Amino acid sequence: MINQILRDMGRQTILVVDDSYLNREILKDILSPDYQIVEAVDGVEAVTLLEARCKELSLVILDINMPRLDGFGVLQEMNDRGWIDRVPVVTISAEDSSQFIERAYSLGVTDFISRPFHEIVVRQRVSNTIQLYQKQHELLSLVTSQMLERERQNNLMVSILAHIVEFHNGESGLHVVHISTMANILLKHMKRRDPNLVLERGEVACITMASALHDIGKIAIPPEIINKPGRLTNEEFAIMKTHSEKGAEMLENLPIFQDEPLVRCAHDICRWHHERWDGRGYPDGLKGDEIPLSAQVVSLADVYDALTSERVYKPAYDHRTAMRMILDGECGQFNPQLMACLEDAADEIQRDLGSSSLETVSHAGVVAVISQIEEIDELSEVDKESMLSDVASLVESELFEAQA
Repeated sequence: MINQILRDMGRQTILVVDDSYLNREILKDILSPDYQIVEAVDGVEAVTLLEARCKELSLVILDINMPRLDGFGVLQEMNDRGWIDRVPVVTISAEDSSQFIERAYSLGVTDFISRPFHEIVVRQRVSNTIQLYQKQHELLSLVTSQMLERERQNNLMVSILAHIVEFHNGESGLHVVHISTMANILLKHMKRRDPNLVLERGEVACITMASALHDIGKIAIPPEIINKPGRLTNEEFAIMKTHSEKGAEMLENLPIFQDEPLVRCAHDICRWHHERWDGRGYPDGLKGDEIPLSAQVVSLADVYDALTSERVYKPAYDHRTAMRMILDGECGQFNPQLMACLEDAADEIQRDLGSSSLETVSHAGVVAVISQIEEIDELSEVDKESMLSDVASLVESELFEAQA
């Protein structure tokens, strides 16, 4: 008994679903030397077993013509619950019409076994299906691992560059954390509010990450202007406004990355996050939906964080006051739909931004901003002027390494 249990523990499990006792016994005789067999007498029992043991199964052998719930009903249930992606299905049937085959394939069937059963054919098809499925999942796991590593490297690089900008600005580093966190919140609320809003897969995460680079152009602005304690002169303000164009130009000068979604998104945010809905922003005077959604979202987040953060020239406003100022139009015009999302998300914004720290990880699946990184400690010891003069080459070399 114990030996049998130990043997079963080391074998793959197959669920055989057939209302015919004889068919189940034949399949058990063929397969039990190599596999552990679990049986279901109809589709209803099969669904119950799948619900309890789906993760244990290596294969389902499924009859189509059964009482209560037929094989197509089981397949539909497997699709609805996502089980079809976890375990392959081989169907049993004497039916070979094209309509039957097309329907079975459309519901995710991997292969067919016809009656009467031929031992060699059954063994080979079962073995082939299980091995193929395992190899597919191994490949998927490898690709996923590579994507996550690339994502991690991108995230590290964005964090480093964002920290350089904050270092130049004389800020704590929380600004980029706040922008990324708030951008992610606003985008999620926009998707909920507008089902017709088209955001490609991964676009929310991409915008959230790229938002950390919105002010990268400020490294080209003289520190005496960036950190001036009083109001800027008209000439100084004109220089300050060039940071949006300079940031975009830095990214445009990375031709090998023009096809990278993260770089394109960061470019749009850098250039247009100071545009306004009514066309009164800069640098290009875009208005309405001429402004990319990514830039619209970061623009609103940037204004909110500027209001609620202490600066050398002003104290911080509290959350309620900042919300009122934005919603009353005191800070310029924004997309009305985005303003509604801001109002919807008011409590969430106050909670999440209020708990932010340099160790905060704002990750819609992607973004982590400004944690304790050894490279940053080393950069802070470098002469500031030298660091700024070399930063353009740093951007290109580090991004290249992150993509290699």
